[in-house]
Amino acid sequence: MKTNAPTMKDVAREAGVALGTVSKVFNGLTVGESYRIKVEAAAQKLGYQVNQYARGLRAGKTYSVAVILPGLDHPFFASLAHHLCTALAQREHRMLLSVTASRPDMEQMCVNMVRQNKVDGIIGLTYNPLQIDNDLPFVSIDRSFAADIPCVASDNYNGGRMAAEKLLELGCRHLAFLRTG
Repeated sequence: MKTNAPTMKDVAREAGVALGTVSKVFNGLTVGESYRIKVEAAAQKLGYQVNQYARGLRAGKTYSVAVILPGLDHPFFASLAHHLCTALAQREHRMLLSVTASRPDMEQMCVNMVRQNKVDGIIGLTYNPLQIDNDLPFVSIDRSFAADIPCVASDNYNGGRMAAEKLLELGCRHLAFLRTG
């Protein structure tokens, strides 16, 4: 009885197609519909799964992104983590989540860990500037650190101003501002 996981060669043999055809199917390249159906059926029958590490070595990618957040106890951060994970999964990437309690030493420790694990990039909501290699893509959420670091943020001041103007336009005369956290 064979104990090793099935390989692409096993799938090709089972489907009666060339190894290159199997490779094209699993890499999302165009093949005839009948070939794709044969390959997918053979893979399912054998229980074949694409080896993401091997795929990453060939592509020079890990298909993983590190996400650095201050915590998950606040609904915003938990929701953000959920939506980032979902969006990355739709793009066949894994999310490595690090929670730092907004501590600069823990945030930098996460970046150092990321260097060792060779992820494809970092998405970070941090409160402290980090030392990040120039060749490692980094996107900051809601904090602008430098002109060369992309930042996704909302304009809270102008958003609040626009909301207040609209309320005044609608006749409200006693506005209040509430802040949590």
